[in-house]
Amino acid sequence: MSEVARFLPVLLRGVGTTLLLLVGALGTGFLLGIPVGVLHVFAPWPVRVFLRVLDLVLRGFPAIVLLFLFYFGLGSIEGIHLSSLQAAILALGLRSAAYQGQLVRGAIGMVEPGQLGAARALGMPLGKALRLIVFPQAIRFALPGLANEYSVVLKDTALAFTVGVVELMSRAKFLAASTRQLTLVYLLVAFIYWCLTQAGLLAFLTAERRTRIPGLGTGPRRPR
Repeated sequence: MSEVARFLPVLLRGVGTTLLLLVGALGTGFLLGIPVGVLHVFAPWPVRVFLRVLDLVLRGFPAIVLLFLFYFGLGSIEGIHLSSLQAAILALGLRSAAYQGQLVRGAIGMVEPGQLGAARALGMPLGKALRLIVFPQAIRFALPGLANEYSVVLKDTALAFTVGVVELMSRAKFLAASTRQLTLVYLLVAFIYWCLTQAGLLAFLTAERRTRIPGLGTGPRRPR
């Protein structure tokens, strides 16, 4: 117990950077994922083809490869200066945007198409119809997928130490090397990641329950 009390504060000092990575990547993915999802449904076919090719790249490459490409590749271009934290947020955020774009596309497809047709028949512009009619319903359908994306991105942040970000996994690596208590250190790290995952999933589950409309979509899920 004395070793746990000694190691835990060191590891917890890396949680702040991990959460910054998580919020930055998820926020980037959300801000870009919504328009990407809309374009997947309503854009002309050349735009949709371009987005599908971009999806193949961002979703097909491992996260660690994207981290290296953005930090060592993009960062080496003259005139572009990216810190390790910025490169990690950009790489993980764009990858998350590709996944969240597909979530938005699928959620829009789950909304009864007659509602959008009726709004357009009444003279409502497409943007207004999407904002007032489609999106409020689609976001409810997307919440389970967004909860899963939260879990995935949280675990992907553990790879950011490979480009020099001093987050939770980076501190664990140095602590394990200096104390030679590898098993204990990494068990503590696993426990911290588990707590962060469960806290986020609980927040999404609460949002699902509070926004659920009886008879619309499926019922609430139980956390795993």
